[in-house]
Amino acid sequence: MTLTQFNLWIAEIRNDRTRGASELARRSLELLAEAARSLPATDAVELRERLLALAVALSAARPSMTPIQNLLRRWRETLQSSAAPNLAGARCLAAEQAELLMAASRRAVAECAAHTAELLGPGRTVLTHSLSSTVVEACRLLKDTGLRMIITESRPLGEGRQLAERLSAWNVPTTYITDAQMGLFVAQVDAVLVGADSVLADGTVINKAGTYPLALAARDQGVPFYVCCERFKWRALDDPPPELEEMAPAELDTPNWPGVTVRNVYFDLTPARLVSAWIAETGVRWPDVGP
Repeated sequence: MTLTQFNLWIAEIRNDRTRGASELARRSLELLAEAARSLPATDAVELRERLLALAVALSAARPSMTPIQNLLRRWRETLQSSAAPNLAGARCLAAEQAELLMAASRRAVAECAAHTAELLGPGRTVLTHSLSSTVVEACRLLKDTGLRMIITESRPLGEGRQLAERLSAWNVPTTYITDAQMGLFVAQVDAVLVGADSVLADGTVINKAGTYPLALAARDQGVPFYVCCERFKWRALDDPPPELEEMAPAELDTPNWPGVTVRNVYFDLTPARLVSAWIAETGVRWPDVGP
């Protein structure tokens, strides 16, 4: 693998706007597995050093997405604690560990969605914002039970369109709204359900910008606000808060107005006090139990 390919892989993760945090974490592991099999190296030590450097770069590519850091940290720890007898063994070990973590991530998403579907139950009207793989899977499980969805456009790139297309294919009655209409429609739903890119140790949720005002609107209207995401997305108590990524202003497609600064911060923080429950693969955690 050349330096050019290395940089292309980093750019792929950094610039991806269509996949969520869990999907990008699994894609990062997939890239590491491919690198383990193809990276030029004279021995196991050189291979490990090159793979660890790639893993660090991939982790830094999306600082707001904790599952990338957590899953790649686990992968690095395995690499550092295991001594492969030779180069071939080192390649096999690195690739296999990446694949095991990918499988664990997929299982966690499925189990998280199953708990979410059980909590919501049949015949519910649910509002969501952005695009979450756990939310999508929960919708799939509930699609034949009378589920109705209200989904936001999720500016600036409109991730909500992908969810609307999926729900349409499943024949789920769906209302598609602009982000600005969240406060108007939240009173019409039984619950608000969102995913998360990261969750801090105190339960604060980092998700697509717009999640915080949606949580405030839900609280004002007395509507439950549920967050469904795998434990891979939770940060440890001693982890610093992740950076809230800011993307290119060009995504907002505005003219070059003199004296006007265009901001495009992608994520916001929703305080734990606004969350009705956190749903993970381990089950439902209510505020009185602690996140």
